[in-house]
Amino acid sequence: MRRYLSVLSPNVPPWGYAAFLIMALGWVHVVPKFWVFLGGAACLLAISGLGLSVVVGWAGEVSLASAALVGTSVYLTGYMVRGDGLDLPFLVGLGAGMAVAAALHAFAALATAKLSGIYVMVLTLGLQVTIERTVFSVSKLTGGSEGVYLSRPSFLGMHFDSDTSFYYLCFGVLAMVVVFLTLFRQSRHGRAMLLVRTNREAAAAVGISPWRYKILAFVISGLCLGLAGAMTAPLYRSPPTLLQYLSFASLFLLAVPVTAGSESLIAVIVVAFAFTMTPALLEEMSLRLSPNIVGGVGLLAGTYIGARGIGGAILDRLRDRRERATLAAAGLLGTTVELRDGREPTVIDTTPAGRPARRTRPARVPAGAAATNGGELVPAPAGGLASVLSSGGGLTLPPRPV
Repeated sequence: MRRYLSVLSPNVPPWGYAAFLIMALGWVHVVPKFWVFLGGAACLLAISGLGLSVVVGWAGEVSLASAALVGTSVYLTGYMVRGDGLDLPFLVGLGAGMAVAAALHAFAALATAKLSGIYVMVLTLGLQVTIERTVFSVSKLTGGSEGVYLSRPSFLGMHFDSDTSFYYLCFGVLAMVVVFLTLFRQSRHGRAMLLVRTNREAAAAVGISPWRYKILAFVISGLCLGLAGAMTAPLYRSPPTLLQYLSFASLFLLAVPVTAGSESLIAVIVVAFAFTMTPALLEEMSLRLSPNIVGGVGLLAGTYIGARGIGGAILDRLRDRRERATLAAAGLLGTTVELRDGREPTVIDTTPAGRPARRTRPARVPAGAAATNGGELVPAPAGGLASVLSSGGGLTLPPRPV
């Protein structure tokens, strides 16, 4: 149980997670059905974004074949479960879609043994175009211009025909993906993958194969993309058109992890919901905005903020607040020590970088202290800095830089 509780970040208070869970489960009962449908689509976009986060954020590579892999899973799963196809159970079609997407992504990762960076990007773009010209051209698989109908799945007597019940299914699957990825990142394999991204030569020096972990990152990403595609088929009841899975759509999917950053998985989910809901919200106000423009703005913003994205920037602020609260509770936030012999006060700056120090009452050190070249030396009692400042004891203070 403790291992699963480690999924929760200590920088977020428990009430924050409780409020998030209540909102995630309850908002669907107070909005029209159209927004509930968009909520399910946002969950699936978040799953795709989380999969790309493994490649972009953890492995340090870029994949431009994500839209083609999602589309392949959509059409393959739809063909396997619909009546005019193979008419197999949904779980079988879901497993097949995930397996094919993972295999294709792993094939693209084979080149990382010798190549990286721009070459892998071009290779995955070639995979995207190849799938568009081959898989998407099979009308029996995609349904062609006639269109096909898919029924939503049912498990253990539970039916997910309504938009609300299917949203809960998508949200539950999304939660399981978050737990899996968090536990994987905390495992030795996850730490090894992060080391490969940070320093490939150092990873190889300690016995970690960069090539194997690059392939593993692409496989995990492919599984997530295949999962999102397999659940997209019953979400729309009729598979979407091919235009939604062309090469430009890969840039839109890539914008989710780039905007959110690789620091927080929750940030990826929030960005996915924002990308899905923003165009619909603007349309309610008679303002039309293409989702591709939202994705483009996200790419620019993520590039400007840096590799850690919006999620990393928010977590930095939360960590600063937590450190400031700890220092303030110990009485060590921006403490000033003033000497009585007429010399200038010396400040112990314990405020985190980038934050202004709070004004605190100066602590006076009694006269008679001996002076040294490096600072002011007074005999210090046991108990650390807090006892020094409260009891009037002594401490060595380094001179402040000019």
